[in-house]
Amino acid sequence: MSAILTDQAGDLRRIVEEKRQALRQRGRQAHLRTVAVLSGKGGVGKSNVAIALSCALADQGKRIVLLDADLGMANLDILCGVSAKYNLSHLVSGSRELNEILIPLEERVALLPGGVGLREMADLDDESMERVFELLIELEERADLLIMDTGAGIHKGVLSFAQAADMALLVTTPEPTSVRDAYGVIKSLGGGAQKPGEELMLVVNMAGSREEAHEVAERIRMASMQFLGSAPAYLGYILRDDNVERSVRGRKVFYRAHPSSSAANCVRRLTGELLRLWEGRPAQHEVKGLRSFFLRLTRSFFADHRG
Repeated sequence: MSAILTDQAGDLRRIVEEKRQALRQRGRQAHLRTVAVLSGKGGVGKSNVAIALSCALADQGKRIVLLDADLGMANLDILCGVSAKYNLSHLVSGSRELNEILIPLEERVALLPGGVGLREMADLDDESMERVFELLIELEERADLLIMDTGAGIHKGVLSFAQAADMALLVTTPEPTSVRDAYGVIKSLGGGAQKPGEELMLVVNMAGSREEAHEVAERIRMASMQFLGSAPAYLGYILRDDNVERSVRGRKVFYRAHPSSSAANCVRRLTGELLRLWEGRPAQHEVKGLRSFFLRLTRSFFADHRG
């Protein structure tokens, strides 16, 4: 009888190990792209940009997971008109499965509340971290892009998301304080001179006109080149639009509530630029995937946080 139980236990261990190996292999083969959206200061519309881009990319057939990566003031659920009952901390603790945490926003867009769960990943041992990675591999299978709405400012947490992601979008406005703080982010990231596939790109939000947006972007780029020796690329702009504020007050996504608005049209142009950029560089720009992203993230900010 004991021999039978021993054989059954051995078979169970083999099945579990085979499953883990299959999960790891799928994680290595996956090509989920990670994009961090950040800003030098609050109030520049960064979260609205992240949500609108997610919807616009979904319209182009991309499957999106939108991660609320603000370690202090996570509020994407409010802007999206939903209520987040669970967050990443419940996945880390093992009390909830991934499908219980993800909130479907529409057919190709799901919200992943992060918040405190991202900090808790810093304290996991290797075995627990491996378990979380295996749970997150499901994201590789159900999404093409992980878009992260980070916090504002130049503290280590925000910068770590930008450094770990395949691409970082730096959102600014024409206001002098916003321009100054955007330059501060660029300086903290080393001038925007990223390794291939780890790009930093400028988005000018709430612009009065196309010309104003270009002037703001050029001012930031020229200062970066002069004092830092390199500069981020300019992706595009979003015009100031009262429909955005009205949508926020109504807890609606402006891109869906006002699809013909000037701001929504600008987001579509930004999306087109992003897709052309990605599709034109598949060979030399490696997409590292979700596992690599979280490993880089924990080794930078979270390692320092523990120390």
